[in-house]
Amino acid sequence: MCGNFAVSSTDANIIDDLFLGTFYLQHRGQKYCGLSVYDGTQIKIRTHKGLVRDRSFSDLTGMGGFMGIGSTSLKDCQPLKLDSKMGEFTICFSGNIINREEIVDDLKKRGHSFYTDSDIEIIAKLIAQGNNFVDGIENMAGKIRGSYALVLLSKNALYAARDKYGFRPLVMGIREGSIAVSSESCAFCNTGFIILRDVEPGEILEIKKDKYETKKVIHSDIKQYCSFEWVYTANVTSIIDGSPVDCVRRNIGAALAKRYPVDADIVAAVPNSGIGHAIGYSQESKIPFDNVFIKYDYASRSYTQPTQEERDREAKIKLIPVSCKIKGRKVVICDDSIVRGTQFKNDLVVKLRRNGISEIHARIACPPLKAPCLYGVATRSKNELIAAEKTVEEIRKYIGIDSLAYATIEDVAEAIGKPIKDLCLSCWTDQYKV
Repeated sequence: MCGNFAVSSTDANIIDDLFLGTFYLQHRGQKYCGLSVYDGTQIKIRTHKGLVRDRSFSDLTGMGGFMGIGSTSLKDCQPLKLDSKMGEFTICFSGNIINREEIVDDLKKRGHSFYTDSDIEIIAKLIAQGNNFVDGIENMAGKIRGSYALVLLSKNALYAARDKYGFRPLVMGIREGSIAVSSESCAFCNTGFIILRDVEPGEILEIKKDKYETKKVIHSDIKQYCSFEWVYTANVTSIIDGSPVDCVRRNIGAALAKRYPVDADIVAAVPNSGIGHAIGYSQESKIPFDNVFIKYDYASRSYTQPTQEERDREAKIKLIPVSCKIKGRKVVICDDSIVRGTQFKNDLVVKLRRNGISEIHARIACPPLKAPCLYGVATRSKNELIAAEKTVEEIRKYIGIDSLAYATIEDVAEAIGKPIKDLCLSCWTDQYKV
């Protein structure tokens, strides 16, 4: 998961929109960020390790332009700048290349060298082999196996593209005199853009000033929208492929309450992504919602950290228990997922027991994670996934709680409002369609 933002305008300077649009995608990546603009003369780029609002971006003097792209990344420094036979360009990318070794070996045999081991460099070099940028993107799409959503800045136009299966989201926004493209619509809310439409799976867009044109649509017989976008990844204010994230999470919580009722005093969330699920459970069950944990404001997301050591550290420090709400209570705890079970066992349950809780009932908003994701950065091996080795009852005993239940695939699909066949479910089924 990474965040991409792009804006093109008839206005002379889009840097404020670009900065804020990129900032509102911070939840999709916290390790690197960057901005690139074209001012009519040259393409400029500025990147750094850290958050968008860190000190190095406090002064953006000299970064003016009428079109630009931005990135928040978990894995590598973006945007990446290259020179090619089509001229200079910068590019931001979200996704994962499964056959990267095969592609790199082929490119090396043909004389290419590599500065990094990142997917973004592979994507950029494949595009640079085209006769033009549209041809290059189509060429790239035909060679990689995996997922991508990208924005590209040249001296002539912006380009936006999404893989033909639709794994990663990409949406267009419009405002008088301007067009924006974003990984999520939450980047539009405070910048004055309204949702125009989603970039369609397989679509390649060319954007000039406040006009856009579909240059190509790469066809596929199937769609594979990432279900985890609604369950966890996306910001709660976003609308992903027509389905509002907040509504989806509440629908999943309601489905959990119908399918797995429990006698409890309060419903609580593992914040922040568990909040919508917990509210839905509370509203359906009529058990009051209350805070049992508060996420510390300056902590990051634990699941999206690049290494397991960093994930464990962030998980341990981010949640603070509200002791007065816990003692003697029977609590339903709603969370988006259980990956290894260590956070529940060694952190959440320990904190709850220490504060005198009576009963712990966990309700999880997605089915058991049984297989690694091949289409995003947070890829894990099977031996890291507790549900790949243990039954639900064995997981319950391992983490030390009174009851445990997961949403079904059918409930998640119904909550999202899309046919099961159009959703990527591989992390739950261990079956990969592409």
